[in-house]
Amino acid sequence: MKRYRPEKPKRRKRDPPQMPVLFAQPEDNFYRLPELEIRNGVVQTDGCRRVLEFSPEQICLDMGAVVITLYGANMQIESFSGRRLAVTGRISRLDFTSRWRGRNGKG
Repeated sequence: MKRYRPEKPKRRKRDPPQMPVLFAQPEDNFYRLPELEIRNGVVQTDGCRRVLEFSPEQICLDMGAVVITLYGANMQIESFSGRRLAVTGRISRLDFTSRWRGRNGKG
């Protein structure tokens, strides 16, 4: 007597993405997103609107739709020209918060 085996559902084959989809333009605000680069103990940002809070242990930056908070020790703002900002020191943590929800994530 043959053993009963339920049929496995067949996987549907997906069509590969078409060329226009692969080379489509990014979203409208894609090039307005802030940049953050960490290299050799220096954090460089591009797109910083203003410094909201500053102390040697915490720096809070307004980056448009996002607020970035850097935590660490002996942090200093080395340069702030245009929208480029350079911070040096020992950075231990970065927090990203949506500007529209508030700093505590509520509201």
